[in-house]
Amino acid sequence: MESKNRVAPHQNEEISNERTKCLKKYFPNSEEQRIVNTESAKFSVALEAFLDHDSLRDRRLMDPKHWWVFYGSSTPTLQVLTLKLLGQPCSLSCCEKN
Repeated sequence: MESKNRVAPHQNEEISNERTKCLKKYFPNSEEQRIVNTESAKFSVALEAFLDHDSLRDRRLMDPKHWWVFYGSSTPTLQVLTLKLLGQPCSLSCCEKN
């Protein structure tokens, strides 16, 4: 259950700034940046294909990787990036060594 005080990521200045920095590193070409920024906006505010009732419902119910495979095809650049990021294993091994 979401907190009543939760601010959407696209409305949080710090998150927006860090996302912009990250996407500039992944996509140094300005045309690619524009494409992924547009795709990110569609996802963030549930536009076009993301406005579908099933898509909105399943955002909260499905595993994120499965959701992106099933619903992310309308934003192919963002889908590829997201699946790469979600496919990375989480590990504390570097911290544990120190």
